[in-house]
Amino acid sequence: TCNKVLSLFFYLSKGGKNMQQYQYDGPVMRFDDCVQHRWKATTVAPTEAKAKSNLAYRYKKENGLMPNTKITLPDKLIPA
Repeated sequence: TCNKVLSLFFYLSKGGKNMQQYQYDGPVMRFDDCVQHRWKATTVAPTEAKAKSNLAYRYKKENGLMPNTKITLPDKLIPA
């Protein structure tokens, strides 16, 4: 996580704009099946769509899923 913080710092110091922190607290779907009823996570991204993409990627990495696994987060993200 230290590397992520440093990367974000360098991005922002080089003119990165409109970065927003987003929180997710809801179900995780793999294809059409609910695989986790409640998952909590946060990320920083310029748009809600990118934040959902980041979180889906993170969920796959944390749970040992293949990159081509379809993961969706059906609930809304909350700007923090």
